[in-house]
Amino acid sequence: MKKEKSTGNAMLLNFLVWGLGYFYLNKQIIKGLIVFILYCLIWLFSILLMLITKYPLIFPVMFWVIFWSLWCSIFLAYDVYKISNEEKPAPLKVEKVKMVVYRYKVRTRKK
Repeated sequence: MKKEKSTGNAMLLNFLVWGLGYFYLNKQIIKGLIVFILYCLIWLFSILLMLITKYPLIFPVMFWVIFWSLWCSIFLAYDVYKISNEEKPAPLKVEKVKMVVYRYKVRTRKK
C-alpha cells in the first residue's frame, strides 16, 4: 500500500524553493518545473544586479525582490495545500456494479 505524502512537507518545500512541492507530490510536474526555472532566474538576476549596481541601490532592489518572492512563496505553498487536499473520487460500491452486471434482459415479440 502506498504511503501518502505529507501536505506540510510539500508546503514547506514549495515555500523554501519554488516548485519542489509539486515534485514531492508528483502532481503538476510541468507547473513545478516552470516555477522552479522562474525561481532560479529571479535569484540569478537579483545577484547579478547586486554585483552590477552601486552600493546605495542594492538595498531597495533587494528589498523588493525579497518582498515579492515572499508573497509568491506564500501563494505557492497555499497552491500545493489545495492540490494535495483535492478530494479523490470515491470508489464504486459493489451494489452499483452488481446492478449494471445483472440487468434483466427484456424479451420482445418478433413481428
